[in-house]
Amino acid sequence: MRTQPELSNALKRWIEVIEQYDFDPHYLKGEYNKVADALSRRPEFYGALITEFDLMDNVTQSLVEAYREDQFMSEIIHRFQAKDKKTYVEFELVNDMLFLEKAGNKRLCVPNSESLRSLFLGECHDATSHFGYKKTAANLVQRFWWPTMMRDAEPYVETCQVCQRDKPRTQAPLRLLKPLPIPERPGENLSMDFMDTLITSKSGMRHIFVIVDRFSKYARLIAMPETARTKYVIRMFKENWVRDFGLPKSIISDRDVRFTSELWKAAAAEQGTQLQMTSGNHLEANGQAEQLNRVVQHLLRHYIKPNQVDWDEKLALITSMYNNVVHITIGVSPNSLLSTFKPRLPLDFLLPENHSTAAPGTLEFAYRYEQKMQQAIEQMQKAQTTMIESENRHRFRLGTEFG
Repeated sequence: MRTQPELSNALKRWIEVIEQYDFDPHYLKGEYNKVADALSRRPEFYGALITEFDLMDNVTQSLVEAYREDQFMSEIIHRFQAKDKKTYVEFELVNDMLFLEKAGNKRLCVPNSESLRSLFLGECHDATSHFGYKKTAANLVQRFWWPTMMRDAEPYVETCQVCQRDKPRTQAPLRLLKPLPIPERPGENLSMDFMDTLITSKSGMRHIFVIVDRFSKYARLIAMPETARTKYVIRMFKENWVRDFGLPKSIISDRDVRFTSELWKAAAAEQGTQLQMTSGNHLEANGQAEQLNRVVQHLLRHYIKPNQVDWDEKLALITSMYNNVVHITIGVSPNSLLSTFKPRLPLDFLLPENHSTAAPGTLEFAYRYEQKMQQAIEQMQKAQTTMIESENRHRFRLGTEFG
């Protein structure tokens, strides 16, 4: 891996894992490597596995008996024995076992027996490293057939105890969505996170310290070295946020070791800030920062050079672009809501002023800003209501299916 000119993100993550261990790799000839035996790796040897453990006779007998009790399969066998033309072309009877033949591939017809179908579902899922539904279905299609096979495979995979225990959940939680309350004013309630870029820049930076105001959606992005300690994070927070916008009332973050440290808690208590950390069961509470992480990743891809080692030089540009564009949740740009005015962009120099401006400190300026704040709150309430209805409708459907 280390000799490749370019590494994928997956290989970079694996290198991080491998470097935690102290070992020397040595080549081992295949004839001496007896651990990964063929029977545990090759799905086409399932038949050999069954024969080895003297299960073939029991399975064959169970199949033959189940054919008699299954009216659908019995009818196919009856038509085959009567030499019905269509049935005779599609099916074949070998040692009293029925096979469906299509495109030169013979598939065993499994009768309506819960034990038999569970056995073969298990062979195609449990015995093949517990892959997902699509790979399990592919294994089934190659070897077996019954009318409801695909419909039976999906709940089998979804209710597999091993998969539920070992695999992370990627679907939305089944509980109803309960968003955090909308803050009252800008600059008082923040979301924080650390984003790993997986690439160390020329100046030694690798992480991005993400700070987002939950009301105005205004963001600050700070490049940080991978080895940054809590003391350094506190200094960066004060220099990049507290100096310009004051002390926040609350901070929402995940449970990064720097956010759970006693030093961070002491600094928050000193400035009167309440810390709210997400739990493992409610990670979406810090969705504001998580969403910004994805936006930053997308924007950086447009501007970084092919070698990608100058990404930290583009953070100021990315931050400005994000803060000056209209945010769909609030209906205005974050800059105009938090800074009380809209900074001029290059495009503004090409166009004449199309609206009058009010000087800060005047009643008209205060009225306009208060009106903008009220519109932002109404817009956030509307967006939150729409999100709740959409997400809860989806989650309620999932809950009824699996509950």
